[in-house]
Amino acid sequence: MHDDPRTPAAGPETGAIELYYDDFAPHYVPGWRSLEHYGPLVADFLLRSVTPECRVLDVGCGPGQLTADLAPDVAVTGVDLSPRMLQVAGAARPGGRYERHDFHDPLPGAWGRFDVVVAVGCLEFCRDLTATLGHLAEACAPGARLLVGVVEDRTAPAPGPSRRAFSAEGLPGVDMHAYDATAQLAAVTAAGLSPWSYRFVPAWRHEEYSYVVRYGLWELRKDVPGR
Repeated sequence: MHDDPRTPAAGPETGAIELYYDDFAPHYVPGWRSLEHYGPLVADFLLRSVTPECRVLDVGCGPGQLTADLAPDVAVTGVDLSPRMLQVAGAARPGGRYERHDFHDPLPGAWGRFDVVVAVGCLEFCRDLTATLGHLAEACAPGARLLVGVVEDRTAPAPGPSRRAFSAEGLPGVDMHAYDATAQLAAVTAAGLSPWSYRFVPAWRHEEYSYVVRYGLWELRKDVPGR
């Protein structure tokens, strides 16, 4: 347990996740590069999707490593639970906007609408995929492009959503949430998004449990009305 004088986010699970990532925010990027596999996939998506002066939403941005190097004329908004991760992200991209936000909640309308959304490396903690994708869809401009990575555990004993412990050492009592491909597609459709591609890919190596977490990686579109 953490002995931290700050008031954590609402809810014991959310607060535990915040404090967990706060603890190693300054050291996240060097250690994570040896474990994660999705970085090149995100980089390829951004190269194909980001246009001059567009607005990018980086969900669960952590220290901002996925979007820090986008062109200066691109408006990046990063959201995360961890204030210290947000501080690191802001230092890496001083022109960006970094806000504390839980993706289970709607995004403030005052933030405007986004042209590109990346939600990869964060939905491990998503308790309600349908609602979360709905919130992201509401924050999208017509024609927006999204890249979403959802934990998909094909060893789960039954179809539909499943859960397993995220980390007995670091986050006891907090689950990693997985969804099979059918549940993922149902959530995408319910959010009013159009699937353009789906891949089942290795995402990151879980060192504590010695296995590779895999994603259903979706490229999605927010349809333009009338098309």
